[in-house]
Amino acid sequence: MKHLLRAFLIVFLMSVCAAASAAPHRIISLTPVGTEILFDLGQGDNIAGVTYFCDYPPEALKKPKIGGYSEVNFEKLLLQNADLIVLQDMHRQFCADLDRLKIPYLIVKQESINDIYEALAALGKVCGAEKKAAEITAQMKSGIEAVEKKVKGLPVSRVLLCVSRELTEKSISIFYAAGERTFYNEIIERVGGKNALKGKTAAAYPKISQEGLIDLDPEVIIDLVGERSFYHSMENVDLDKVFKKDYLTGQWMTCASVNAVKNKRVTVLDGTVYLRPGPRLPVIMKAFAQAVHPEIKW
Repeated sequence: MKHLLRAFLIVFLMSVCAAASAAPHRIISLTPVGTEILFDLGQGDNIAGVTYFCDYPPEALKKPKIGGYSEVNFEKLLLQNADLIVLQDMHRQFCADLDRLKIPYLIVKQESINDIYEALAALGKVCGAEKKAAEITAQMKSGIEAVEKKVKGLPVSRVLLCVSRELTEKSISIFYAAGERTFYNEIIERVGGKNALKGKTAAAYPKISQEGLIDLDPEVIIDLVGERSFYHSMENVDLDKVFKKDYLTGQWMTCASVNAVKNKRVTVLDGTVYLRPGPRLPVIMKAFAQAVHPEIKW
């Protein structure tokens, strides 16, 4: 009996050690969404490198930089001796090289809210943090459902979401907007809006001119201007002035006289949180809902 008990303990300890060793300890994240998820899963100490755009949580800024969104420094990558690379869809071109080098990787899709739930589950599983991943997912769903409950049954407005533009123009001439094939479209619909680009184009992020703005005639405009530390211009600009809400909103007010402009239904949102469909999705949902339904008390 003692021999059987001893054998059982040895097998048990071996299985525990094997499970522990299977979890990655040197992770490179080439996606800000993946970086945020990893930190939320308690993997901060295991992250060996991130992109220049990984700014959340603040601890991510202290990690070694491997590259940008689409540029990957393979020399730095190899020097890190990583046992897991976290990618996003645009990095599929590197998969063949990673396969050849026998470096494990995981692709984080981010085209829908469900993609983020799946990314959380996948990273939670590979990192041995499945319980934490389930908790984060439950919190996200609760926050999203709370917003949906608030807007249920309210009037639907045509929403135009600007994701990129030149911030120094006196009046906006050209900008890029979120089309149907984006996670933003899902958020707009979930907060009780209708994407003004619905049925207009197959492009994910089409370029819109003044004439295009007039044709779309949105009732609500949401303008995502990013984070000032990542803003670059060919000109020497005063960022304190450029990132003032009144200044940014005023640029829309001198645009085409569409419904959103006439009724002053323009909301400017600054910060990278609005550019990343990660664990903070409920924050994005609430901000969009407030823009579409200002009559609600939050």
